[in-house]
Amino acid sequence: MLGREAALVLLDKALGYSKAQETDIYLNAQDLGLSRFAGGTIHQNVAHGNVVLNVRSVVGKRLGRATTNDLSDSGIKKAVESAHQNALLMPEDSSFIGLPPPSDAVTVESWDEATAFCSPETRAKIVHGVCLQGKGHDLNVSGACRTGVQEIAVVSSHGTRAYHAGTFAGLIINTMSDDSAGWAKGGGWRLADMDTEALGREAVGKAVDGRKPMAIEPGRYPVVLDTYAVDDILEALSLYGMGAQAVQEGRSWMNDIIGDRAMSPNVTIWDDGSATQGWPVPFDAEGMPRRRVDVITAGVINTPVHNSYTAGKDGLVSTGHQAYFTGAPIASNLFMQEGDSSLQGLIGSTERGIYITRFFYTRLAHSKGCVMTGMTRDGTFMIENGQITHPVKDLRFTQSYVDALAGVELVGRESKLVLNEVGFATRVPALKLANFNFTGVTV
Repeated sequence: MLGREAALVLLDKALGYSKAQETDIYLNAQDLGLSRFAGGTIHQNVAHGNVVLNVRSVVGKRLGRATTNDLSDSGIKKAVESAHQNALLMPEDSSFIGLPPPSDAVTVESWDEATAFCSPETRAKIVHGVCLQGKGHDLNVSGACRTGVQEIAVVSSHGTRAYHAGTFAGLIINTMSDDSAGWAKGGGWRLADMDTEALGREAVGKAVDGRKPMAIEPGRYPVVLDTYAVDDILEALSLYGMGAQAVQEGRSWMNDIIGDRAMSPNVTIWDDGSATQGWPVPFDAEGMPRRRVDVITAGVINTPVHNSYTAGKDGLVSTGHQAYFTGAPIASNLFMQEGDSSLQGLIGSTERGIYITRFFYTRLAHSKGCVMTGMTRDGTFMIENGQITHPVKDLRFTQSYVDALAGVELVGRESKLVLNEVGFATRVPALKLANFNFTGVTV
């Protein structure tokens, strides 16, 4: 870990080498501890650290970039000069209005000492407990437990100076028998907030209950989605259309429905980079504060998120959603409003439908409506007369996620944080949907 003073000193030195009209430099550093396990034992335990400098140089309406993890004086000078030379080679972009001005410093609490300095022995105890649960049911248990520190910092020739350090922890569990599988995932910025024993019970229980699955006919069914499946929906909606660049280019599911009630009134979704109930990061890769954006309110589609480039095209101010050094703006700390139903209440209200733990290998089929194709996995069960009656073989689907959320009938009262990777998180409840389109049965 660099720490605030060392990180900013390093960036100030890099900035001093620049001869461009405008320059900003984004530092992304990570110290990761990772324990992978399979067959009930840890097979890989690694520690990894890396610091990357990302340089943007501006010459008129031209923008150049360069990236390096060579932090020697010569390595930094080479990256800064390369960014400048790349800018000179680029065509002018009439929509580019320059690098953003500095904003007031923003801080958020997302540091936990115990998580930052978690030992391999602590991760091994977590893994051991999970594997023991699976051993008692003759299951093959695999997965990964990770802990670490993420640092970001931004300085610019306009006077931006921002630094943030946060911790992260995550646990993924896969359980398998000869004919069934279970899965669970937890994460956040504080290891102690993860109930690792409960995650183990969840993954083991799905595999045990999922033995001897039965095939059912494809078609449209009411569904109860566990939080992992809901997470997949929000992640897809984010990646395929919550960013302003996709909207401006006409390839977002939001196109033509902004201002409309296109989803159920039970659906409210927002992005808030400062909310500690998620995985908070107070500013983006441009040093802009990550403002709360109410993307969907009571089913009404409101607005996408912006970086400085897309905001400039629309005459707006960046909402602070340049998540990475390159690429479009992304809503990456998403929340869905909880309802007032228990999970058993969602199931109990369903006369005949399907309970789904999670989706797998989902891919975009069409941007309009955010039509996705994929399959269920790791715990799919039949619901009859308000009760889970038996496991079913996994199903393939092709379904508009916008239409799916238009059919939200009930929302769970408890939400779960799903940390997909460092920098992308959702906190979501379980849902009951009126129908979901299944097109086939997996082999």
